[in-house]
Amino acid sequence: MENNGDLLLFLGRWHPLLVHLPIGMLIMAFVLALLSRKKAYSSLAPAVSITLLFGATAAVVASVTGYLLSLSGGYDVRTLSLHQWVGISTALVSVLCWLLYRKPVDMRDVFYRIRKGRFAVLGLMLALLGIAGHFGGTLTHGDGYLTEALPAPMRKLIGWQPEVVTIENVQEAAVYTAIIQPIFRQRCQSCHGTKKQEGELALHTFEALIKGGESGQAIVAGDTLGSELYRRLTLPEGDEDRMPPKGRTPISDHQIRLIAWWIDAGAPNDKLVKEMAQPEEIQPILLGLEGGDTKTALGKEPVLTYEDIPPVKQEAVDKLLAKGMTVVPVAENKNQVIVSAINYPAFSDGDAELLLELGANIAQLKLGGTQITDAALKHFGKLTGLRQLHLENTAITDEGIAYLKDCGQLWYLNLVHTGVTDKGIQVLNQIPGLRTLYLYETAVTPNGIAALVQAAPELKIDTGNYQLPALPSDTVVY
Repeated sequence: MENNGDLLLFLGRWHPLLVHLPIGMLIMAFVLALLSRKKAYSSLAPAVSITLLFGATAAVVASVTGYLLSLSGGYDVRTLSLHQWVGISTALVSVLCWLLYRKPVDMRDVFYRIRKGRFAVLGLMLALLGIAGHFGGTLTHGDGYLTEALPAPMRKLIGWQPEVVTIENVQEAAVYTAIIQPIFRQRCQSCHGTKKQEGELALHTFEALIKGGESGQAIVAGDTLGSELYRRLTLPEGDEDRMPPKGRTPISDHQIRLIAWWIDAGAPNDKLVKEMAQPEEIQPILLGLEGGDTKTALGKEPVLTYEDIPPVKQEAVDKLLAKGMTVVPVAENKNQVIVSAINYPAFSDGDAELLLELGANIAQLKLGGTQITDAALKHFGKLTGLRQLHLENTAITDEGIAYLKDCGQLWYLNLVHTGVTDKGIQVLNQIPGLRTLYLYETAVTPNGIAALVQAAPELKIDTGNYQLPALPSDTVVY
């Protein structure tokens, strides 16, 4: 048996692929049988038998590969047992359905009474198929895979709401049991808990967390960057090692910050919040937990809105238009504008002074590929409404980046192919709302990125390493 272990596991791992074939075939057989009961579609009746034959055969094969896959372990025993036996029952009933549908219903047939009720047996098969699929989905994706994605109206209808970590007095709360463990329960334990332990890692108890999994220690007390759990939580989107995996509700930025704070403090399981140092960026998150603020507790970003402000100065707009710039509103009935130099690549430091006349009205500023230098950014802090800034393919360096720390509402920054370094990007953690940063073809190193991520874990950093071809539309003059 030991010599065949790898072969059996190889065959078992075909189960997730093969299991979809019988599902489709058996559902199709039910649909054909249902339609053939009507006189207008009676010609479909012969197709039911052959569809059931292929579906039943595929169901038996899927059951065998499913059993082989179960031998690898790592699944909740109860859920696995239910999925296994309901799956086997589905395969057996599908075979019975095929036998019943092989011949038409005939009173002279010894099995007439059984064949007469064959559609009911087919309905039973469909019900078993749905139940087996449900338990299979639970094994693969964990409990709550469907419910956590329910639209708000449906949640209200069935009376289900996601758990929100709310603490009456956060300073008196135990850090691990009241804050950190609920985060693991919400976002991690469906795959790393009592029922399922992917990678042999369980997070349902402190002891299991400290023990780690097949990749070694999950956390290193006092060393956030050296902790495998934190590394996987902060990997770029799309990375196959990022956790939670694609398709699951991602862990929020605030929750990642809380985990990093806890690990940095030594990952204690017996301390109260008031007994731990509380950096300035952690304080509002803790306060949000106390107040039940779901935006803070769950880390959901508020929808981007534009407040009512005075209209733009038309004379200032006319000056930019005369240069060949484009100035368009961000939305109907809003006074914030998008300013772009796409048609005026000669835009220089002297031209940048024209932007100051629009002040808070500039929400998006696109200066990529222009002639600006660090001097142009000197007064950008006065653009108090600036949300998105494109500086790609310019001569900007660390000196210019330092001026951006006063752009309090900035959440998007593109620095592709500029002269910024590790030193320059560290000032970006002083911009509280910054969420997206592009650093392809810069002098920034992996160490610099890691340091910035530690200081601002909610920041999504794209380092590129890909190249997009220039399109004809990129140079169209509007």
